[in-house]
Amino acid sequence: MTDTLDVTLDAADLARLVDGAAALDPGAHGGLRPRRLPPWARAQHDDPWFDVMEQAPTGVSLRFATRATLLRLRLHTRSLRPAGAAAARPHSLAVVVDGAVAGHVAIPEGDVVVIGADRQVAGREQRDPSEVTVALVPDGGEKQVEIMLPHDCAVEVVSLAADAPISPSAGGLPRWTHHGSSISHGLQAATPDGTWPARVALGAGWRLRNLSFGGNAQLDPFVARMIRDTPADLITLKVGINLVNADSMRARTMLPAVHGFLDLIREGHPDTPVVLITAIACPAHEHTPGPTVDRGGTAAGADRALEADDGALTLAATRRIIERVHAVRAAGDPHLHLVDGRTLLGEQDAHLLGDGLHPTQEGLDLIARRFQDTVAGLPALAGLLGGRR
Repeated sequence: MTDTLDVTLDAADLARLVDGAAALDPGAHGGLRPRRLPPWARAQHDDPWFDVMEQAPTGVSLRFATRATLLRLRLHTRSLRPAGAAAARPHSLAVVVDGAVAGHVAIPEGDVVVIGADRQVAGREQRDPSEVTVALVPDGGEKQVEIMLPHDCAVEVVSLAADAPISPSAGGLPRWTHHGSSISHGLQAATPDGTWPARVALGAGWRLRNLSFGGNAQLDPFVARMIRDTPADLITLKVGINLVNADSMRARTMLPAVHGFLDLIREGHPDTPVVLITAIACPAHEHTPGPTVDRGGTAAGADRALEADDGALTLAATRRIIERVHAVRAAGDPHLHLVDGRTLLGEQDAHLLGDGLHPTQEGLDLIARRFQDTVAGLPALAGLLGGRR
């Protein structure tokens, strides 16, 4: 292996390699900050937590072809840390070569915003960008390389150096757009390839666009328009848990909101397979409305001093509403499919919910396996598995 890195890509060159982002904002260090929503969509909400989640580039990668044996990536992260908490686990990159995970690279900590118990900024730590080295197998041949960016923090990609030329990867993989909550965002995953959508995409040979936002799968119209305008061979929508967590909708508003979300998507994808996925099991909210509260590190439904309230959403209610939407539309839309989320992780698997709400890595792996088996069992979708790398 040689340490001579003759090829250096700056921001303009790197832009051609970024896959899975909706926009590339200029960074403070001369690089690019991948964003999963474009500026027009960001302007349509004012939730700072949504902004944090959207900046974490889950599902975003650098994809390229190269004969290189050594890469050096310069980047800078920005993350949140609760006041008083010990240093979080390191952020990391996942390195995929010719469709198989070749390893992981830890990223030195960058800027940190310290958040107090009141969710206000309690302090800041600032650091310079870091360099990480990625060694590739020196087989002499051209390799298809994917560097999966961190799924759990914001990142600025400053430059990429290599000991051989780099070119953008050719297309051809089936394109999968997924929208979901923190369960799909995968903040509990240990590495970027550990989220369940990433596991599925790697196993099936799909090109993932992950539009999952922790706490913010709220049937926002701007997300539906993003999906409408994004090329896709498969679209999956996992909806329910965040509506209950935030107590943000009632039965009256959810039903037309789901229809409206699908109407917008169908404007751009009239024949693309769309799979509606109801919520996985969450015992705290199966029959208890939100909002979700934290009781000693375990998710629970809030005590509600309300009169009888048939319109309040529980997880069971969200499933019934989504089933009703599917039943109404399926006769005229043969490309619309329904999956019960409890077949991916059911009440018998609730021990895999580390905090009573979010799956552990074992739980995410289980969802990924069962989801791929489910898709393989749908005749209209089974052909997509032919895209395996």
